[in-house]
Amino acid sequence: MDSDVHAAELVGLPREQVVRHFFAEWGRSRDAFFRSFDLLAEDCVWDQRPIPRVRGPVGARRFLSLAHRTLGLETIDVDVLGLAVEGDTVHTERVDHLRRADGGLIVSAPVAGVLTFTGGEITYWREYFDSASFAGRVLVTATTHGIRQVVAQARGRVR
Repeated sequence: MDSDVHAAELVGLPREQVVRHFFAEWGRSRDAFFRSFDLLAEDCVWDQRPIPRVRGPVGARRFLSLAHRTLGLETIDVDVLGLAVEGDTVHTERVDHLRRADGGLIVSAPVAGVLTFTGGEITYWREYFDSASFAGRVLVTATTHGIRQVVAQARGRVR
């Protein structure tokens, strides 16, 4: 599917196709990643416990901006391993590969998710993953990313 497809053009397509497009956009570019959240309803709840719940596309974009600043997150390559549709609910099994702008891997994490649609929008989105393992790997990456930023800033000031 063309990466220039917008949320409104996905209305009426089979849920499987919409969800596959949604996740494919995450790996294309940071802009496409942000645009993918046009599929979220304004009152959508994105629940990734233990991470605090996020509401709507604005909240999702804010969350991604925070991940960009703290981890250097630019895109996520998503390998969809399994997908099942039951009415307006889509279950996914996937591996998310979080990447920096240079393509370097931050972390890969297996994720199970459930997306609920109302009309053409995602209204509830739950994700399940091994938070302890994920947090440990992300902490190392965040620390390393933070150190790189400090060093880069220091080098810029010395010159």
